[in-house]
Amino acid sequence: MGFFDFFNRKKSTSDPLESIKQRWLYLSNGLIKDNFSSKINHYGARFSTHGFETWFLGLEQRLDQSLGRRLAHAALEHQEFFMKNSGVKIPSSRDPNNWTENLLDWQTRGLGVYRKIDDEDEIRLLVENPASSPICSGLLTSAWEIATAKRHRFVWSQSSQEGLVVSLNLDHKDLPNPTEQVLIWPNSDNEFVNYELTEDSWEDLRVGSPGVWSLMNERKFIIHRDLILRFEEFCLPYISTIESGRQDIEWPIADEERKLWWTSAADSMRQMHFDSGLHILISKPDDWIGIGRRHLSMNGLGAVESAESFDGHGGVKITLKNTFHPAISGGVLLACWERAHGRRGKLKCRFNSGSVDLFLSSSVDIAD
Repeated sequence: MGFFDFFNRKKSTSDPLESIKQRWLYLSNGLIKDNFSSKINHYGARFSTHGFETWFLGLEQRLDQSLGRRLAHAALEHQEFFMKNSGVKIPSSRDPNNWTENLLDWQTRGLGVYRKIDDEDEIRLLVENPASSPICSGLLTSAWEIATAKRHRFVWSQSSQEGLVVSLNLDHKDLPNPTEQVLIWPNSDNEFVNYELTEDSWEDLRVGSPGVWSLMNERKFIIHRDLILRFEEFCLPYISTIESGRQDIEWPIADEERKLWWTSAADSMRQMHFDSGLHILISKPDDWIGIGRRHLSMNGLGAVESAESFDGHGGVKITLKNTFHPAISGGVLLACWERAHGRRGKLKCRFNSGSVDLFLSSSVDIAD
Protein backbone atom coordinates (compact mmCIF):
# COMPACT_ATOMS: atom_id res chain seq x y z
CA MET A 1 0.00 0.00 0.00
CA GLY A 2 1.43 3.38 -1.03
CA PHE A 3 1.69 6.55 1.01
CA PHE A 4 -1.24 8.16 -0.81
CA ASP A 5 -3.46 5.19 0.04
CA PHE A 6 -3.33 6.16 3.69
CA PHE A 7 -5.20 9.36 2.87
CA ASN A 8 -7.77 7.62 0.71
CA ARG A 9 -8.53 5.29 3.60
CA LYS A 10 -8.55 8.12 6.15
CA LYS A 11 -5.59 6.53 7.90
CA SER A 12 -2.10 7.68 8.72
CA THR A 13 0.88 5.99 10.24
CA SER A 14 1.70 7.18 13.74
CA ASP A 15 5.42 6.66 13.17
CA PRO A 16 7.02 9.74 11.54
CA LEU A 17 9.96 7.60 10.37
CA GLU A 18 7.62 5.33 8.43
CA SER A 19 5.73 8.30 6.99
CA ILE A 20 8.95 9.61 5.47
CA LYS A 21 10.06 6.22 4.15
CA GLN A 22 6.68 5.41 2.66
CA ARG A 23 6.48 8.71 0.81
CA TRP A 24 9.87 8.74 -0.94
CA LEU A 25 10.52 5.74 -3.19
CA TYR A 26 14.02 5.17 -4.55
CA LEU A 27 13.94 4.02 -8.18
CA SER A 28 16.38 1.90 -10.17
CA ASN A 29 17.29 4.94 -12.29
CA GLY A 30 18.57 6.83 -9.25
CA LEU A 31 15.62 9.18 -8.86
CA ILE A 32 13.29 9.52 -5.88
CA LYS A 33 9.59 9.31 -6.70
CA ASP A 34 7.04 11.11 -4.57
CA ASN A 35 4.48 8.48 -3.57
CA PHE A 36 2.27 11.29 -2.28
CA SER A 37 1.36 12.11 -5.89
CA SER A 38 -1.19 9.85 -7.54
CA LYS A 39 -1.97 11.77 -10.75
CA ILE A 40 1.42 12.88 -12.08
CA ASN A 41 4.99 11.69 -11.60
CA HIS A 42 6.82 14.00 -9.21
CA TYR A 43 10.47 13.46 -8.39
CA GLY A 44 12.55 14.92 -5.60
CA ALA A 45 16.16 15.04 -4.46
CA ARG A 46 17.53 14.94 -0.94
CA PHE A 47 19.76 17.80 0.16
CA SER A 48 21.26 18.83 3.44
CA THR A 49 19.92 22.21 4.52
CA HIS A 50 23.47 23.53 4.87
CA GLY A 51 24.54 22.09 1.52
CA PHE A 52 21.59 23.59 -0.35
CA GLU A 53 22.17 27.00 1.21
CA THR A 54 25.86 26.82 0.27
CA TRP A 55 24.96 25.86 -3.30
CA PHE A 56 22.38 28.65 -3.52
CA LEU A 57 24.79 31.31 -2.22
CA GLY A 58 27.42 30.07 -4.67
CA LEU A 59 24.93 30.41 -7.52
CA GLU A 60 24.13 33.99 -6.45
CA GLN A 61 27.84 34.80 -6.28
CA ARG A 62 28.59 33.43 -9.75
CA LEU A 63 25.66 35.22 -11.35
CA ASP A 64 26.18 38.32 -9.18
CA GLN A 65 22.47 38.52 -8.41
CA SER A 66 20.14 38.21 -5.45
CA LEU A 67 17.93 35.20 -6.20
CA GLY A 68 15.89 34.78 -3.02
CA ARG A 69 12.66 36.26 -4.41
CA ARG A 70 12.94 34.14 -7.55
CA LEU A 71 13.40 30.98 -5.49
CA ALA A 72 10.40 31.93 -3.34
CA HIS A 73 8.15 32.59 -6.33
CA ALA A 74 9.32 29.34 -7.95
CA ALA A 75 8.32 27.54 -4.73
CA LEU A 76 4.92 29.25 -4.76
CA GLU A 77 4.25 28.28 -8.37
CA HIS A 78 5.53 24.75 -7.77
CA GLN A 79 3.27 24.22 -4.77
CA GLU A 80 0.21 25.43 -6.65
CA PHE A 81 0.97 23.05 -9.50
CA PHE A 82 1.67 20.20 -7.06
CA MET A 83 -1.55 20.66 -5.11
CA LYS A 84 -3.72 20.94 -8.22
CA ASN A 85 -2.12 18.03 -10.10
CA SER A 86 -1.19 15.42 -7.48
CA GLY A 87 -4.50 14.22 -6.12
CA VAL A 88 -3.84 15.49 -2.60
CA LYS A 89 -6.52 17.16 -0.53
CA ILE A 90 -5.94 20.90 -0.73
CA PRO A 91 -6.29 23.32 2.23
CA SER A 92 -9.78 24.79 2.51
CA SER A 93 -9.94 27.06 5.57
CA ARG A 94 -8.16 30.06 7.08
CA ASP A 95 -6.95 27.93 9.98
CA PRO A 96 -3.65 26.17 9.13
CA ASN A 97 -4.25 23.78 12.02
CA ASN A 98 -6.91 22.17 9.81
CA TRP A 99 -4.50 21.63 6.92
CA THR A 100 -3.74 18.10 8.08
CA GLU A 101 -2.37 16.72 4.84
CA ASN A 102 -0.38 19.85 4.07
CA LEU A 103 1.20 19.72 7.53
CA LEU A 104 2.14 16.10 6.89
CA ASP A 105 3.52 17.14 3.49
CA TRP A 106 5.85 19.61 5.22
CA GLN A 107 6.91 17.10 7.86
CA THR A 108 7.78 14.39 5.35
CA ARG A 109 9.66 16.87 3.16
CA GLY A 110 11.64 18.05 6.20
CA LEU A 111 10.61 21.69 5.77
CA GLY A 112 9.72 22.54 9.36
CA VAL A 113 6.29 23.31 10.84
CA TYR A 114 4.04 26.38 10.59
CA ARG A 115 1.16 28.10 12.37
CA LYS A 116 -0.87 31.30 12.10
CA ILE A 117 -0.04 34.16 14.45
CA ASP A 118 -2.27 36.95 13.06
CA ASP A 119 -5.26 37.22 10.69
CA GLU A 120 -6.46 40.81 11.04
CA ASP A 121 -5.33 43.63 8.73
CA GLU A 122 -2.31 41.57 7.74
CA ILE A 123 -1.94 37.80 7.73
CA ARG A 124 1.16 36.65 9.54
CA LEU A 125 2.32 33.02 9.53
CA LEU A 126 5.19 31.60 11.53
CA VAL A 127 7.51 28.83 10.34
CA GLU A 128 9.56 27.08 13.00
CA ASN A 129 12.81 25.45 11.93
CA PRO A 130 12.50 26.35 8.22
CA ALA A 131 14.68 24.28 5.92
CA SER A 132 15.01 27.22 3.51
CA SER A 133 13.48 30.65 4.11
CA PRO A 134 12.64 31.45 0.46
CA ILE A 135 11.28 27.98 -0.27
CA CYS A 136 9.18 27.77 2.91
CA SER A 137 7.82 31.29 2.36
CA GLY A 138 6.73 30.47 -1.18
CA LEU A 139 5.20 27.11 -0.30
CA LEU A 140 3.26 28.51 2.64
CA THR A 141 1.97 31.49 0.65
CA SER A 142 0.75 29.12 -2.06
CA ALA A 143 -1.13 27.00 0.48
CA TRP A 144 -2.79 30.13 1.90
CA GLU A 145 -3.78 31.31 -1.58
CA ILE A 146 -5.34 27.96 -2.41
CA ALA A 147 -7.14 27.79 0.96
CA THR A 148 -8.62 31.29 0.50
CA ALA A 149 -8.92 31.24 -3.33
CA LYS A 150 -7.24 34.67 -3.41
CA ARG A 151 -3.84 35.93 -4.51
CA HIS A 152 -1.53 37.59 -1.98
CA ARG A 153 1.67 39.59 -1.93
CA PHE A 154 4.16 38.25 0.58
CA VAL A 155 7.38 39.16 2.33
CA TRP A 156 9.34 37.26 4.92
CA SER A 157 11.72 38.01 7.76
CA GLN A 158 13.70 35.71 9.97
CA SER A 159 15.34 36.09 13.34
CA SER A 160 16.69 33.69 15.92
CA GLN A 161 14.06 34.89 18.39
CA GLU A 162 10.90 34.77 16.25
CA GLY A 163 11.77 32.26 13.54
CA LEU A 164 10.56 32.83 9.98
CA VAL A 165 7.56 35.20 9.76
CA VAL A 166 5.69 35.33 6.45
CA SER A 167 3.45 38.40 6.03
CA LEU A 168 0.70 38.36 3.40
CA ASN A 169 -1.54 41.07 1.98
CA LEU A 170 -4.39 40.64 -0.45
CA ASP A 171 -3.43 41.09 -4.10
CA HIS A 172 -6.03 41.53 -6.82
CA LYS A 173 -3.85 40.20 -9.63
CA ASP A 174 -5.34 37.43 -11.72
CA LEU A 175 -2.48 35.04 -12.46
CA PRO A 176 -2.81 31.97 -14.71
CA ASN A 177 -2.46 28.48 -13.30
CA PRO A 178 1.09 27.10 -13.62
CA THR A 179 1.75 24.62 -16.40
CA GLU A 180 3.88 21.48 -16.36
CA GLN A 181 7.63 21.90 -16.84
CA VAL A 182 9.09 20.02 -19.82
CA LEU A 183 12.57 18.49 -19.54
CA ILE A 184 15.09 19.27 -22.26
CA TRP A 185 17.25 16.22 -21.57
CA PRO A 186 16.52 12.49 -22.10
CA ASN A 187 14.31 11.12 -19.35
CA SER A 188 12.42 7.93 -18.57
CA ASP A 189 9.58 7.42 -16.09
CA ASN A 190 9.43 3.65 -16.61
CA GLU A 191 11.56 2.44 -13.72
CA PHE A 192 10.93 0.17 -10.76
CA VAL A 193 11.46 0.69 -7.03
CA ASN A 194 14.92 -0.30 -5.78
CA TYR A 195 14.09 -1.58 -2.29
CA GLU A 196 17.71 -2.26 -1.37
CA LEU A 197 18.70 1.31 -2.19
CA THR A 198 15.65 2.60 -0.34
CA GLU A 199 16.61 0.67 2.80
CA ASP A 200 20.25 1.77 2.64
CA SER A 201 19.34 5.41 2.02
CA TRP A 202 17.21 5.65 5.17
CA GLU A 203 19.45 3.52 7.39
CA ASP A 204 20.39 6.31 9.83
CA LEU A 205 17.19 8.36 9.62
CA ARG A 206 16.39 10.28 12.80
CA VAL A 207 13.37 12.51 13.43
CA GLY A 208 13.65 15.39 15.86
CA SER A 209 11.00 18.07 16.25
CA PRO A 210 8.10 18.16 13.75
CA GLY A 211 9.34 18.77 10.22
CA VAL A 212 12.97 18.18 11.14
CA TRP A 213 14.81 14.97 10.29
CA SER A 214 18.43 14.06 9.76
CA LEU A 215 20.84 11.44 8.44
CA MET A 216 24.25 10.97 10.03
CA ASN A 217 23.48 13.95 12.28
CA GLU A 218 22.98 16.23 9.27
CA ARG A 219 19.59 17.83 8.68
CA LYS A 220 18.06 16.90 5.32
CA PHE A 221 15.05 17.94 3.27
CA ILE A 222 13.49 17.04 -0.06
CA ILE A 223 13.20 19.44 -2.99
CA HIS A 224 11.09 18.53 -6.01
CA ARG A 225 12.67 18.77 -9.45
CA ASP A 226 9.65 20.79 -10.57
CA LEU A 227 10.64 23.52 -8.10
CA ILE A 228 14.24 23.64 -9.35
CA LEU A 229 13.08 23.84 -12.98
CA ARG A 230 10.75 26.73 -12.18
CA PHE A 231 13.55 28.48 -10.26
CA GLU A 232 15.78 28.11 -13.31
CA GLU A 233 13.11 29.64 -15.54
CA PHE A 234 12.59 32.58 -13.16
CA CYS A 235 16.34 33.32 -13.31
CA LEU A 236 16.89 33.16 -17.07
CA PRO A 237 15.48 36.59 -18.12
CA TYR A 238 17.98 38.36 -15.87
CA ILE A 239 21.16 36.46 -16.75
CA SER A 240 23.73 38.00 -19.10
CA THR A 241 27.10 36.84 -17.83
CA ILE A 242 28.96 34.80 -15.21
CA GLU A 243 30.84 37.06 -12.83
CA SER A 244 33.00 34.43 -11.10
CA GLY A 245 33.81 30.73 -11.07
CA ARG A 246 34.25 28.29 -13.94
CA GLN A 247 33.01 29.25 -17.38
CA ASP A 248 34.38 26.39 -19.51
CA ILE A 249 31.74 23.70 -18.91
CA GLU A 250 30.05 22.53 -22.11
CA TRP A 251 26.31 21.82 -22.50
CA PRO A 252 24.41 20.58 -25.57
CA ILE A 253 21.81 23.36 -25.43
CA ALA A 254 21.35 26.43 -27.62
CA ASP A 255 19.91 28.87 -25.06
CA GLU A 256 22.86 31.03 -23.97
CA GLU A 257 21.20 32.21 -20.74
CA ARG A 258 20.41 28.63 -19.79
CA LYS A 259 24.01 27.62 -20.47
CA LEU A 260 25.17 30.30 -18.03
CA TRP A 261 22.71 29.12 -15.35
CA TRP A 262 23.69 25.46 -15.83
CA THR A 263 27.40 26.29 -15.69
CA SER A 264 27.00 28.36 -12.52
CA ALA A 265 24.78 25.71 -10.91
CA ALA A 266 27.24 22.93 -11.76
CA ASP A 267 30.29 24.87 -10.57
CA SER A 268 28.62 25.85 -7.30
CA MET A 269 27.66 22.21 -6.73
CA ARG A 270 31.20 21.11 -7.59
CA GLN A 271 32.71 23.61 -5.14
CA MET A 272 30.32 22.65 -2.36
CA HIS A 273 31.03 18.92 -2.70
CA PHE A 274 34.77 19.38 -3.21
CA ASP A 275 35.05 21.48 -0.04
CA SER A 276 33.15 18.85 1.96
CA GLY A 277 36.29 16.68 1.94
CA LEU A 278 35.15 13.73 -0.15
CA HIS A 279 37.39 10.65 -0.17
CA ILE A 280 37.20 9.17 -3.66
CA LEU A 281 39.30 6.22 -4.86
CA ILE A 282 39.31 5.17 -8.53
CA SER A 283 41.23 2.13 -9.79
CA LYS A 284 39.09 1.30 -12.84
CA PRO A 285 36.21 2.95 -14.74
CA ASP A 286 33.59 0.64 -13.21
CA ASP A 287 34.32 2.22 -9.82
CA TRP A 288 32.21 5.14 -11.01
CA ILE A 289 29.10 2.99 -10.74
CA GLY A 290 29.61 2.69 -6.98
CA ILE A 291 30.52 6.37 -6.69
CA GLY A 292 27.33 7.26 -8.53
CA ARG A 293 25.31 5.10 -6.17
CA ARG A 294 26.80 6.75 -3.11
CA HIS A 295 26.83 10.39 -4.22
CA LEU A 296 23.98 10.51 -6.73
CA SER A 297 21.46 7.70 -6.30
CA MET A 298 21.25 7.82 -2.50
CA ASN A 299 20.22 11.46 -2.84
CA GLY A 300 17.89 11.04 -5.83
CA LEU A 301 20.24 12.74 -8.31
CA GLY A 302 20.46 9.89 -10.83
CA ALA A 303 22.37 6.66 -11.46
CA VAL A 304 25.55 5.78 -13.33
CA GLU A 305 24.75 3.12 -15.90
CA SER A 306 28.28 2.69 -17.30
CA ALA A 307 31.69 4.31 -17.37
CA GLU A 308 34.53 3.94 -19.85
CA SER A 309 37.98 5.47 -20.08
CA PHE A 310 38.85 7.62 -23.09
CA ASP A 311 42.43 8.69 -22.27
CA GLY A 312 45.34 7.60 -20.11
CA HIS A 313 44.98 10.39 -17.54
CA GLY A 314 41.67 9.63 -15.87
CA GLY A 315 39.36 10.84 -18.62
CA VAL A 316 36.08 8.99 -18.32
CA LYS A 317 32.75 8.96 -20.14
CA ILE A 318 29.91 8.41 -17.67
CA THR A 319 26.45 7.45 -18.90
CA LEU A 320 23.56 8.29 -16.59
CA LYS A 321 20.37 6.21 -16.62
CA ASN A 322 18.52 9.31 -15.53
CA THR A 323 19.31 12.53 -13.73
CA PHE A 324 17.55 14.96 -11.41
CA HIS A 325 19.26 17.76 -13.35
CA PRO A 326 22.39 17.46 -15.53
CA ALA A 327 24.03 20.53 -14.01
CA ILE A 328 23.55 19.38 -10.42
CA SER A 329 24.55 15.75 -11.06
CA GLY A 330 27.42 16.86 -13.28
CA GLY A 331 28.76 19.19 -10.61
CA VAL A 332 28.74 16.40 -8.02
CA LEU A 333 30.62 13.99 -10.32
CA LEU A 334 33.14 16.67 -11.32
CA ALA A 335 33.93 17.22 -7.64
CA CYS A 336 34.42 13.46 -7.25
CA TRP A 337 36.77 13.39 -10.26
CA GLU A 338 38.86 16.26 -8.90
CA ARG A 339 39.07 14.61 -5.49
CA ALA A 340 40.10 11.30 -7.03
CA HIS A 341 42.80 12.76 -9.30
CA GLY A 342 43.97 15.72 -7.25
CA ARG A 343 43.77 18.25 -10.06
CA ARG A 344 41.33 20.55 -11.77
CA GLY A 345 38.94 18.80 -14.13
CA LYS A 346 36.54 19.81 -16.86
CA LEU A 347 33.07 18.67 -17.80
CA LYS A 348 31.40 18.16 -21.17
CA CYS A 349 27.80 16.97 -21.43
CA ARG A 350 26.11 15.30 -24.37
CA PHE A 351 22.54 14.05 -24.84
CA ASN A 352 21.80 10.72 -26.51
CA SER A 353 18.40 9.27 -27.40
CA GLY A 354 17.97 7.64 -24.00
CA SER A 355 20.71 8.91 -21.72
CA VAL A 356 22.88 11.80 -20.58
CA ASP A 357 26.63 11.37 -21.13
CA LEU A 358 29.16 13.24 -19.00
CA PHE A 359 32.81 13.46 -20.07
CA LEU A 360 35.17 14.16 -17.16
CA SER A 361 38.86 14.82 -17.75
CA SER A 362 41.81 17.03 -16.88
CA SER A 363 41.29 20.71 -17.59
CA VAL A 364 44.74 20.90 -19.24
CA ASP A 365 46.29 18.57 -21.79
CA ILE A 366 48.75 16.11 -20.30
CA ALA A 367 51.51 14.65 -22.45
CA ASP A 368 51.57 10.86 -22.73
